[in-house]
Amino acid sequence: MFTLTIKGLWAHKVRYALTSLAIVLGVAFMAGTMVLTDSMQKTFDGVFQSANHGTDVIVRHTEAIHGEFSSDSRGRVDAALVDRVAAVSGVGRARGSIEGRAELVMTDGSTSKTDGLGTTVGANWIDDAQLNPFTLASGHAPAAPDEVVLDKRTADKEHWSLGDAIGVLGKGGPATLKLVGTATYGELEGVPGSSLVATDDTTAQRLFAEPGRYDRVVVAAAPGEAASDLVGRIEASVMAPGSNLEVLTGDQDTADKQSTFKDDVSFINSFLMAFAFVALFVGTFIIYNTFSIVVAQRTREMALLRAIGASRAQVMRQVLGESVLVGLIASIAGIVAGVLLAVGLKAAMSLLGFDLPGSSVVLRPNAVVVGLIVGLVITVLSAIVPAWQASRVSPVAAMRDVQIERATRRGIRLGIGVTLLVAGIALLFVGVSGSVDNGIAYVGIGALMVFVAAFVLGPLFARITSLAVGAPIARARGITGTLARENAARNPKRTATTATALIIGIALVGFITIFAASAKASVSHAVDEQFKTDYIIRAGSGFGAGGLSPALATRIGELPDIQAVTGLRGANAAIDSNRTFLTAVEPNAASQLFDFTDVAGTWKSLGDDGLAVSKKKADDHHWKLGDPAMVTFVKTGNIPMKIEYIYKENTFGDYYISQGAFEKNVEQQLDFFVFAKLKPGVSAADGRAAIKPLLAAYPTAKLQDNAQFKADQQAQVNKFVALVYLLLFFALVIALIGIANTLALSIYERTREIGLLRAVGMSRRQVRSAIRWESVIIALLGAVNGLAIGLFFGWSVVRALHDQGITQFAIAPAQLIIVVVIITGLSVVAAWLPARRAAKLDVLRAISTE
Repeated sequence: MFTLTIKGLWAHKVRYALTSLAIVLGVAFMAGTMVLTDSMQKTFDGVFQSANHGTDVIVRHTEAIHGEFSSDSRGRVDAALVDRVAAVSGVGRARGSIEGRAELVMTDGSTSKTDGLGTTVGANWIDDAQLNPFTLASGHAPAAPDEVVLDKRTADKEHWSLGDAIGVLGKGGPATLKLVGTATYGELEGVPGSSLVATDDTTAQRLFAEPGRYDRVVVAAAPGEAASDLVGRIEASVMAPGSNLEVLTGDQDTADKQSTFKDDVSFINSFLMAFAFVALFVGTFIIYNTFSIVVAQRTREMALLRAIGASRAQVMRQVLGESVLVGLIASIAGIVAGVLLAVGLKAAMSLLGFDLPGSSVVLRPNAVVVGLIVGLVITVLSAIVPAWQASRVSPVAAMRDVQIERATRRGIRLGIGVTLLVAGIALLFVGVSGSVDNGIAYVGIGALMVFVAAFVLGPLFARITSLAVGAPIARARGITGTLARENAARNPKRTATTATALIIGIALVGFITIFAASAKASVSHAVDEQFKTDYIIRAGSGFGAGGLSPALATRIGELPDIQAVTGLRGANAAIDSNRTFLTAVEPNAASQLFDFTDVAGTWKSLGDDGLAVSKKKADDHHWKLGDPAMVTFVKTGNIPMKIEYIYKENTFGDYYISQGAFEKNVEQQLDFFVFAKLKPGVSAADGRAAIKPLLAAYPTAKLQDNAQFKADQQAQVNKFVALVYLLLFFALVIALIGIANTLALSIYERTREIGLLRAVGMSRRQVRSAIRWESVIIALLGAVNGLAIGLFFGWSVVRALHDQGITQFAIAPAQLIIVVVIITGLSVVAAWLPARRAAKLDVLRAISTE
């Protein structure tokens, strides 16, 4: 039987080749993702080790807020702590260290990227070679307040020379500094994905931290002193009750940074893996369909095996053996392709400014093992039902022609399909309702059940829907259209399975299209209904950017043309022990600039000990005006506040405090947006002319009116959608491969029929046309059903996210029509080779085929 398995696989190698592509693409995406993230992890493991190479002990503030973004959850330490630590027995040297947020004005006038993958680190130059992770490559260390050192990679890339004037933006506003040195980072010319701006301590505190404060204290032990012993002595000396300090070794800090980076990379890994699983899920239907057709075409062969003594188990093992070999070969090819894909992704990240040093990638055993296991399991599971059907072939079937398409058990299939559909929709509504903690899991399981229900129910309706979809084609194309319509309808199970793979891809594309259109419509509605502003000044990309000095909003507010202005700031905090994001505004100005629909209180009610909350959060916590709430800040810890304003809309979040409260409790004072309203009678042109000169010192600031702001926010949505479309393209390619595979196999079984049609006068051109139109009918069947499911998903999610700011439902019909047209066109391309093969069949040989 093993020999028969090998021969069976070889005999049908062309048929299995297209099938294996589905596994190759899915495994390649999965393996490539793992290789890329492993490569990034290894790179930064080395970076963090280099950073702490000469550091034995770290003293830092404990995390005030636990959860994600731990770098934003620690307070700073007083400069006096450095001297206290230095006085501890066994300490060789102790220095304060600053690593803050900065932006660098490049030679072309643009600023360094502080959103996405690119960052600029504003640091103090540590005057101790052992504790300083950077080493001078040229020039000298900063010795004056106007001097700066850059990493060598950035200086070379921007063609800066020693003595050049460098523009630096920090929390203290813009500064022009003189380049006096360049530095390397261990063996690297710079930190991957980052630029370094290093100044003396006083300047770094002013620009990147706070006067008289550091982010941490770094310690080098005296000769012969063990770091673990030194930790205990420092703890006993500086950790008084309520100090909120922690002491750890340099190795522990390195491990902590490596673990944090792994968590950060896991988001990228999970995001890309989701699309890998979509591709594999789509591939499952292609594999199932291929094995079903191949087994059906080999019914007589299976019957002969049974007639000469093969058992049902042996026949089943033969088919499963073929699936194992197909899965193994495809998985190995997918892993190789995944390595190449990781190289491509690495190059793409370099274009984004996130350069990973070295030319090699990391291929760890887990990527190989997971790729092999997933590819094999998907292939074998997809082949189990066809293998079981093959084992059921009766030996007597060898003596007669057997109907290839088995009868569908309509009652059982209808019961299972409807049950799955109802359960999937119910789980979907539960997941998006917000009534459960892990809603995304419910949504995922519900969506999976709906897709499986579409697969189960598809054969029951494929014939009638194929006839309906193909009717206009039959009328328009005559005999070729009629043949295409009848061929698509004659095997409903096969047509439905092929279309299901396409349904999944198009449903996801439709959902993303509808969700994006709804998000853009919601932004437009929010700006039109909630903003009473004339101008909005953005800091780069908003909340992800470096921010603007509050001095800018103050200067704009002093203009005689301005009626009201407020900066909008934000920071991580915890409310009643739940991690969240706090937004701050100037209340009196906000009352003139925003209309969030008052529920209780007003913007003017918000004092420096008050909290404004959205109605949704107020309802969730059963809050009313005057109720207490405990807010935990990184800088000041637990601060009791009271509910002083409840509003309906939540454009920038569920919680607001006044700027006065923000200044008392938050260290980083940066405005991500500045909103301004002109006085009555001041024209838009005059207002712009008055504001624009003040922005000259802030290259990141973008002055926009409301229409420009809406367009900019919508463009951000478009970028995300374009990325998702690109990733979903793999799933659609696999689905189109399924169409080509199904047509190629169906042509094989219809060889005699095609020969007879050619014999009675059908031209080769007509044969090709009939095959292509059959492909179009299958594609339209998948598109119609996929868009229906995508429309339902989009509507339900948008409705569930109403309280999160997605208030408008938009279908985006133009984009959806374009999707259908593109898929239909690609289906013609997918049918090209099968149609060409069918047209080239020799008439006499085709007629004589059994």
